[in-house]
Amino acid sequence: MPRVSLVSLNLWNTEKLERRSNCLKTFLRTYGSDIFCFQEIRPELIDLFDEPLAGYRRVEGADAGWRCESSIYVRNDMFCLVDCGRVDLAMPEPERGVFWAKIRDAAGRDLFVATMHLTHQLNSDERRTGLPYRHREAVDASVALRSLCGALPSVICGDFNDPVHPARIFHEMAGFDDVWTLLGTPAPVTFPCPYLSDECYLVEAIDKIMVKNQIRPIAAYSPRFSIPGEALSDHWPVMAILEY
Repeated sequence: MPRVSLVSLNLWNTEKLERRSNCLKTFLRTYGSDIFCFQEIRPELIDLFDEPLAGYRRVEGADAGWRCESSIYVRNDMFCLVDCGRVDLAMPEPERGVFWAKIRDAAGRDLFVATMHLTHQLNSDERRTGLPYRHREAVDASVALRSLCGALPSVICGDFNDPVHPARIFHEMAGFDDVWTLLGTPAPVTFPCPYLSDECYLVEAIDKIMVKNQIRPIAAYSPRFSIPGEALSDHWPVMAILEY
């Protein structure tokens, strides 16, 4: 069975980018994942990644969010793009949603990949009302994913901004399993990265990778990657080796 590596990382848009740019480029070169899924991408980061990800195709649909919210990169020598799109989840952040791609490997096998960034717990409306957005967003995403994935081996990932309910909903409504659950190990804490973030009162396993349909994890972890004086983001990345 073929294997593929996938990394998901919230890039923290351009916050403190001068203290992170070398670390980001070094991480991309060092890990060289077959698929990278990013949240909080920005045009400046796309430009920054042109050199270390020169051997990759950046998936881009018609929606502006592909350049200012989420992005998927796949290795040119492994995959061609079959289709892509964005599911609008009617979020407070209008350019966000489920960003997905159907890709095909050299043997003609198709794989479905999607990334998303659900609404943060401390958004102004939620702080005022105490009512979360992520339940409804995960339900709407699940409905769309059931139709989009079909029987394809499928991976969803991203910053869920909630360690419990979105993953539960994706499992119960759309049949996805968390890779750490499948591997019998606790999900790693991915926020905050204390080198850059002052939100140390939040300690959460909120960056997830989930799979369904004849795809299984061989390994999954969260690299604590840094170089002297620099870290990647206010989040830690997550990575999985998957067999499909």
